[in-house]
Amino acid sequence: MNIRWLFVSLIVLSFAVPARSEEAPRELSIIFIDTEGGAATLILTPAGESILIDCGNPGNRDAERIHEVATKQVGLRAIDHLVITHWHTDHYGGVGRLSKLIPIHHYYDHGIPKELKEDPKNFPTLIEAYKTATEGKSKVLKPGDEIELHQVKGVPLVKLLCICGDGEVLPDKPDAPENPIAKEHKAKDEDKTDNAKSLGFILSFGGFRFLDLGDLTWNIEYKLVAPSDKLGRIDVYQVTHHGLDISNNPVLIKTIQPRVAIYGNGAKKGCAPSVTATLRRIEGLEAIYQMHKNLAVEAQENTDPEFIANAEEKCQGESITLVVARDAKSYEVKVGSKGKAKKYETRKR
Repeated sequence: MNIRWLFVSLIVLSFAVPARSEEAPRELSIIFIDTEGGAATLILTPAGESILIDCGNPGNRDAERIHEVATKQVGLRAIDHLVITHWHTDHYGGVGRLSKLIPIHHYYDHGIPKELKEDPKNFPTLIEAYKTATEGKSKVLKPGDEIELHQVKGVPLVKLLCICGDGEVLPDKPDAPENPIAKEHKAKDEDKTDNAKSLGFILSFGGFRFLDLGDLTWNIEYKLVAPSDKLGRIDVYQVTHHGLDISNNPVLIKTIQPRVAIYGNGAKKGCAPSVTATLRRIEGLEAIYQMHKNLAVEAQENTDPEFIANAEEKCQGESITLVVARDAKSYEVKVGSKGKAKKYETRKR
């Protein structure tokens, strides 16, 4: 471990004590936790707050991996904010177990439906576990809402903005110019699953911008960048829907022009070759990271081995960690516990 990442580890451990505006400035960290093709993205703000977006599958494995990262690697005593992007088991199924392992202070979602037609077997049990954990006090987020976060003097503002939810997106600004890339859109059949209702967010820290759209699908992605672009350029893109090709509309990817893309894929789920091909054609893209090597495709359709956290299907669940500098002008991404951190410059705006 080099000196910088030893220092970063000490900084991250200091999040065990909640910070407020009088505390010394800290970095922003994002940890992508392996849930074997599910999702669990842990954000640590400069003020010491924690935000977990999604919490993996039902059962012990994913909840315990999240707990391990949160408590032993990061030093948290509680999760301040848990956001559920949508009601599919690989995104909210772990909440029952996780809520028993660590206190969770605030819950957010896009609204609880009476039924979930695509999952009639699991939904009643899992949503009951969610209601028990939240004590019926979850908050419904809509496009334009922000999760109120504490700020720290001496560092840029940190902001988590909801940009889509329940099939709706941010409105076009008056007199906003049309996005010329939007004319390339080719619509797909309407997605009637809860994927299309996913909450999506832009996390900003000064000029740094990170995009997480849950499992949002093709036609709603288009609405985010048409007729006008509501998103702007993005530094780091958590590749939507684990990299499946029913999401990741090229019109959206070409519009946001990410510098770094991170797949939350499984060994045999996501990371579709067509999505990788779209990303590789983006001018200015510097790196693609994968949670798992995609064992369902040829080697050349995976990213560079040094950017893959878990090379084998039976793995230890290594994470991918991103740390944004205190001035928000650069960030580093590290693969697993033994990988070498690679530095990137934040896009100038």
